Amino acid sequence: MHKVIAIILTVCMSLGLVLGCAGPGAGAKEVTVGNKNFTEQYIVGELIKQALEEHGFTVKLEADLSSDILRGGMETGDIDICADYTGTAWMVHLEHEYEPGVDNNELYQLVKEEEKGKGFTWLDPIWNNNTYVLVSWSEFVEANGVTTLSDLAALYQEGKVEIRTFVGFEFSTRPDGLPALEEHYGFKVDEASLMTGAPGASLMGLENRDCDVAMAFGTDAIIAKYGWHSYLDNKAFFPPYDLTPYVRTDTLDKYPEIADILNELVATFPGGGGTATPEIVGEGQQAWQELNAKVDIDKMEPDEVAHEYLVAYGLVEE
Repeated sequence: MHKVIAIILTVCMSLGLVLGCAGPGAGAKEVTVGNKNFTEQYIVGELIKQALEEHGFTVKLEADLSSDILRGGMETGDIDICADYTGTAWMVHLEHEYEPGVDNNELYQLVKEEEKGKGFTWLDPIWNNNTYVLVSWSEFVEANGVTTLSDLAALYQEGKVEIRTFVGFEFSTRPDGLPALEEHYGFKVDEASLMTGAPGASLMGLENRDCDVAMAFGTDAIIAKYGWHSYLDNKAFFPPYDLTPYVRTDTLDKYPEIADILNELVATFPGGGGTATPEIVGEGQQAWQELNAKVDIDKMEPDEVAHEYLVAYGLVEE
């Protein structure tokens, strides 16, 4: 009997069998993915998870994290991969002051380079710039022939049209808010036409047509719901917040294929990991408005939205 057992073990070892011989999990590709606690992050966490699983990875998803906890997990190695925003990395994690005029491409390269020294590899960016935007109903845009913030600034300066404008109270007073925007683009909002309120009030104001121009965030689902126009920030005033997967470098050294898998995912979005332009950023924002709307408005689950998207682009099987 002992001789038979010895022969069986010898055969298992010689063939390199894993199950039952080498122990459970031997040779498995295991990573932990993290995401923050809002709709866009729930979706991107699932996109990354499912794309990696399609390529044989076992993925643990740590969801619903604050920004600080997510970054802390990346720094300690408890989390291997996440997607964060270039503006968050530059101003919060790397503690730099943002200077208006730095565009999406420049800020991404600055973040990517500095993060190398901290043990992180930033992959190709998704140009969706989830930052402040000014939005209007399409009728206002068409009637006045405005598409960019420069166009809108010229309309304010002409003073021929009353432009009822609604922004957050904090944004209206902070030095890097409306006053700096006016200076950067060379215009002034008439105080009699300016409304302010709590976060979200400006969107309600535009929804009710109480204003012509409202403050929003670039990937807000309500923009897609009503087909509102987002004015292109053609002079790069607002800090870019482009959603970008990044990986602990030691994890990438262990599994270099992760870069190709996630860059292939990024390539499905406008710009495809190439150079950003204001037009591409606008298209990227629209793509994420529509994805977020599937959760916030259509009430789909983030994992369902991610699966539907990945199937549509041929990255996973249905």
